[in-house]
Amino acid sequence: MSQPPLLQIHNVSRTDTSTGKHLLESASLLIHAGDRIGLVGNSGSGKSTFLRAMAMLDRCTGEWIFNGNTITKDDIPAYRRTVIYLSQRPFFTTGTVEENLRLPFLFKSAETGARDSFQRDLAASTMQTLGLSPQILNQPAESLSGGEQQMVSLIRALLLDPRILLLDEPTAALDSDAKLRFEERILKWHRESNAGNEYGRAFLWTSHDPNQVDRLTDQTLTMQQGELILPTGPNSENQSANKSNQQANGVG
Repeated sequence: MSQPPLLQIHNVSRTDTSTGKHLLESASLLIHAGDRIGLVGNSGSGKSTFLRAMAMLDRCTGEWIFNGNTITKDDIPAYRRTVIYLSQRPFFTTGTVEENLRLPFLFKSAETGARDSFQRDLAASTMQTLGLSPQILNQPAESLSGGEQQMVSLIRALLLDPRILLLDEPTAALDSDAKLRFEERILKWHRESNAGNEYGRAFLWTSHDPNQVDRLTDQTLTMQQGELILPTGPNSENQSANKSNQQANGVG
């Protein structure tokens, strides 16, 4: 018997309120523990918009169900610690790298997290696996290079012990060696929990590098002008979500 979905999103849409343009058209998707999903599409097709919508970072309409529970407005802060979006251009506040890594643990939502306190030793050891010196913890965040920012953003996410990572061109600023270390750390994070499938994890990865997508994922979705195109094979459970999408849009 297949496991129930870890995350279900139904008919999620986003419209630019200033122009009335539809940025995301009634997207529906099922994500299961263990999934490694690639998301491809041309620049401007809506990949980032979709990932941000999944993380509930922008004002959208639709339904989000995580672990069988519908996400309400009050649930959003805790949800964002569990379903984390990593931007190609991470944001950091003024202060040291360590202060930025500690910041999420100061929020009230940290009380409901799987990991509710900052662990400096864990942060330092993760930095070493990514080829960074733990001394970076003492640097001002604004002194980081673009590649270092992407690495530290990953560390910040992993410290929160998420269930789903939404990775938006996360290695675009990395050289080949750093990119490989980043990829290996994601795959290690994914494997750590999925052996027994009791506390499984999943990720979605966007990239303009088809080799990277092939290397890291086992299924591929496509964005076209704000519309999510799902696999149509007979074994694709997302076929039902795709059908619901079409019906909602008056197709089929």
